[in-house]
Amino acid sequence: MNILNRILGGSYEKQIMDRGKKIIDHATTANRLLVKIVKGSKDLKEIKRVERLSDNEVFEISGAITSGGIAPNLIDDMIRFVDTEDTIVDTIFNLSRAIVRYKGKNRKVNGYITRNLLDLTDLINRALVLLHQMHDAQTVDEAKRIREKIEVIEQMGDEIKDAMLDYAFESKDLDFRSFYYVQSAAYFADDILDGCEDSSDMILSIMRSIVT
Repeated sequence: MNILNRILGGSYEKQIMDRGKKIIDHATTANRLLVKIVKGSKDLKEIKRVERLSDNEVFEISGAITSGGIAPNLIDDMIRFVDTEDTIVDTIFNLSRAIVRYKGKNRKVNGYITRNLLDLTDLINRALVLLHQMHDAQTVDEAKRIREKIEVIEQMGDEIKDAMLDYAFESKDLDFRSFYYVQSAAYFADDILDGCEDSSDMILSIMRSIVT
């Protein structure tokens, strides 16, 4: 049994954490749909549906948190936790929309962007899997080790982002539309990975608040 189950049992706080886990599931689904869009799909309907499911979940969770059933020392952390996770889903959708809107015709540039975005979506998936595992951690130390793995993944994403920005500023193949798109895509993906790291920080903070 993981640490949250052992300490929180069937409490309101445990229900909130479990529902937060669902937001991570929505993010994982959204990222899977994002991969299809990176590969050429133009259909935003399904990923928009997932984004709305996440928004609805957050709205209900936020209401539950502020209804008086949560320990006062956890309220602020839990609100930030669900908001941060929801932002991950929102940003995945925003990135997918930017990809669909982009109409660049330079095959060399498009190939470069696609390769890097596929690498970034792979990192995002790995970070989301680890976030899910944090909920099932047996101890705070285990959760901390998982959080450190997410930090490493976020740093790997930073390297790809920086390389994309260097490409945007140094390449002579980019028109202004492509230049702006490379930057936007890099920053969106980086924000998603930052959100995963921030969420892991919040989960660890909540665990520490509970056990101390």
